[in-house]
Amino acid sequence: MSDAAGFDEGSGRLGRGVDAAATLLAYAGGFCLVFIIVLTCVSIAGRALLTLGFGFGPVPGDFEMVEIASGVAVFLFLPLCQLKRGHVTVDLFAGALGRRGVAITDLAGNALMTGASAIILWRLLAGLQDKMRTGEESFILAIPVWWGYALSLVGAVVFLLACLATVRRSAHACLILLQKTRA
Repeated sequence: MSDAAGFDEGSGRLGRGVDAAATLLAYAGGFCLVFIIVLTCVSIAGRALLTLGFGFGPVPGDFEMVEIASGVAVFLFLPLCQLKRGHVTVDLFAGALGRRGVAITDLAGNALMTGASAIILWRLLAGLQDKMRTGEESFILAIPVWWGYALSLVGAVVFLLACLATVRRSAHACLILLQKTRA
């Protein structure tokens, strides 16, 4: 199974569903980044026009919106990054380990990432509950802080599913290599 093909081969409907959800979330994350760019440009242009004597000014609460959109974008990109093996890895010993060794370390790394994603999801959910309970809002725009947590939670849930799918993919690769060595 190649990275370019994603989860089409032998992954079943669940794998293809996770791949589709991760791709959709990555596009939404890209939309967040475009929003940040446009908002920043408009705000900077408004500041410049204000100094030139025009009646425009910066966008009120621009930094609050950038802060929320940046955090949400990170969580929306995580699932696709995991599926496409985009996280930073250290392949210092990969040549010496051989195909089986690489497959086993890939499985271990994906299992560890699954554990980390579960902890992240757990703590993000706790943070969401806390922000909803306290009713905390942003200072200028009075945006409920929990909105950013809720949007990020969507990415965190799909990230956990993507991690589970990559564990399955790695375990499948290990089994295939074991069968080839026995034959």
